[in-house]
Amino acid sequence: MDLLPDREVAVSPREEERALRALLVAPGREHLELPSLSDLTAAATALARGQRRKALLPLASAPTEWALVRRGPKVLVSAYDTLGAPEVHQLDHEIELERLLRGCAHATLEDARYSNETMNRQIAEHLAERALRTPIAPDPEGLVEPVIKRGGVFETPDDDIPLAFGFEATLHPNATATKTGASRADVHALLFDGQLWAYVRGRRLPLGRGPFMLAVQRMVCGVRALVDAWEAGRAANVRLRSGPFAIGLRLTLKEEVALSLQSGRQEVRATELDVPSVALPILRLANDGLRALVTVDRSQAKNLRVQSLRDEVRALRRAVRDHARDDGFVNAEPERVRVATTEIESTKRTAPPAPTTSLRFEERWRVDMGELDAASTWFCGDRLVLASPQHTVAVDRGTGEVLWAREGARTCWMAGTALMRVLPEGELEVCGVQDGEPQSIARLSDPAPGPKVGVVAGDDGLPPLAILADGPSHLVALDLRTGEPRWRFSCGRTQPSLTRAGRLLLVAGEGAVHALDVASGEDLWRFAARGRFTRKPIVIGDTVVALTEGGAPTAYGIDLFTGERRWRERLSGAPVGDPLSAQGLAIVPLARDQLVALDAVDGSARWLGRDPGVATGAALVVDDLLVVNAPGGALGAIELNRGEVVWSVLLADPLADEVPRCLEPVLRGGALFVPAGGVHVIRPSDGAKLGELPTDLVPDRVRVDERGWVYVAEESGHVAAYAPAPQLRMIRGGG
Repeated sequence: MDLLPDREVAVSPREEERALRALLVAPGREHLELPSLSDLTAAATALARGQRRKALLPLASAPTEWALVRRGPKVLVSAYDTLGAPEVHQLDHEIELERLLRGCAHATLEDARYSNETMNRQIAEHLAERALRTPIAPDPEGLVEPVIKRGGVFETPDDDIPLAFGFEATLHPNATATKTGASRADVHALLFDGQLWAYVRGRRLPLGRGPFMLAVQRMVCGVRALVDAWEAGRAANVRLRSGPFAIGLRLTLKEEVALSLQSGRQEVRATELDVPSVALPILRLANDGLRALVTVDRSQAKNLRVQSLRDEVRALRRAVRDHARDDGFVNAEPERVRVATTEIESTKRTAPPAPTTSLRFEERWRVDMGELDAASTWFCGDRLVLASPQHTVAVDRGTGEVLWAREGARTCWMAGTALMRVLPEGELEVCGVQDGEPQSIARLSDPAPGPKVGVVAGDDGLPPLAILADGPSHLVALDLRTGEPRWRFSCGRTQPSLTRAGRLLLVAGEGAVHALDVASGEDLWRFAARGRFTRKPIVIGDTVVALTEGGAPTAYGIDLFTGERRWRERLSGAPVGDPLSAQGLAIVPLARDQLVALDAVDGSARWLGRDPGVATGAALVVDDLLVVNAPGGALGAIELNRGEVVWSVLLADPLADEVPRCLEPVLRGGALFVPAGGVHVIRPSDGAKLGELPTDLVPDRVRVDERGWVYVAEESGHVAAYAPAPQLRMIRGGG
């Protein structure tokens, strides 16, 4: 059967296609690109047969989609973007289904007429023939009455509620939802009609009629930007628009929020709000809108757009509540912990008398590992354990002879006397350092490579445990004898900072500090405060000093055993490094190169001075001095009682010499071994130079043993050992 028009009939080129475009496209939208004729014809045929009630036709050339929805004998035609913030080009343009079916068939035939491909022409003829023979079957659902759903607030809220939203939505049930297990993204489902309003400090503002979920999505995007800035402790200024609706959010460093809502020419503003009072009403509005949609049309539970928005709302609500929660609790039985916790070792280092004469060293051995991770070098008794991506090796510390070797691992670290290795397959080996062989296999839920934050237990009658970060939001305690997990703890969305204090493990993250029982993982107390505890807490005596960032940076003194607050001190700037413990003081590096010393008893500031490099370098407490090794080779000492610099020396050329990866000085035998341009031996009392290693390596990692041997590791893969050289001395009064 030849359905092509008679060759004798005069037909204007693409006349039928122009007629179809005029049918599908609403006035003023003539620029819209149509889907392919074959897709349109197939979709119209399926709608006419009653096989489908909605057809979604994406374009190949742009992130745009057409939706054809059957309503009895008519079809509603919509076109919109499928970007993260969709823009509607036309919505629910109503046409007759019969006209759509015939128009698609004739346009397809016309397109086939101009095709040079025989196969394409025959396919088009079959599609058009099928469409022309298709009768308009009754709509399986008939004219379904829409369902009116209301949510949110309908009357002016109380004075203590600065922001609230309400809506009324018109939704169409879908009784013939597909039973398939597949899920797909359906933007059109979120374009249901309705009206939205807001109450801002008691003033009601209509936010418009139409597909209000587009405005809700923009508000959720604004909340995401607001919460991210809030958690990072920075200011933010966000303004987003969806059609005539616009939302503006401004967050200051004092954590005050200014809100503006605009609908057309109407605008309302509110200031001196906080993040929860703005974010939570918006998230509740989004959640209520999605719940209303899924209640009426169960098939939307599989809509990827609905799932994505719902997951985003849940994650943001959890973030806001975790960051703002103040539901701390104290330990009701502190004596049980106090008895079980041994006396905490002081961090003060008393140096023995330093040598009075210069020191000389000579190289004893050198090995080349190749791509050595300088941080992965450890002293283990009589051997050094070295790790690279290709090999894990133990060498004799006296001769450099290889004692054992294993294949490389994704990452390695030491847990007490056990070597932990994450294999390429994701398994975690617990190895002995004597032979490097695995003693047990552990399994983490997130065996990703990278440094593992954690501590080790196994003394004072505790079982041998390695407490590790398992992914970004969990801690797991692994039994080093079996590799099995003993307990697991959820600590929020960000990786926590850990400090062990005897039997207690202090976990700082987001808005709280937890004290866990190392053996059982029991949460003994929780101290909650506004802000983020991103820095590692320190313990001075029986006081925990913890710092918050964001808004007003604050230092807190917390009772180690009960979790009760002892003091609070506002800081003059944001902390830029972990605090240090020194002679009953908490030394805190602050922004703008400040260094403050807080008394651990009452939190008062003993002194405030210039930071010589604690924030960017490494510091060590020696006697009454805080020795600071800064990048660029600047070494100095601060007198702890007054905060004054008592001596300083320059050990490297800041422009020419490379900066070692680890700047931590090592105190051994009364002398400081300081990595800079080389390795320098310094007398800590006055900064006098006692010697220098004859090395050409960049000292990315320096180790010193009890004999005075110095081991230098460079990330190029070279490791060298240097021993004190014999020296002749004149003894006065000799015969």
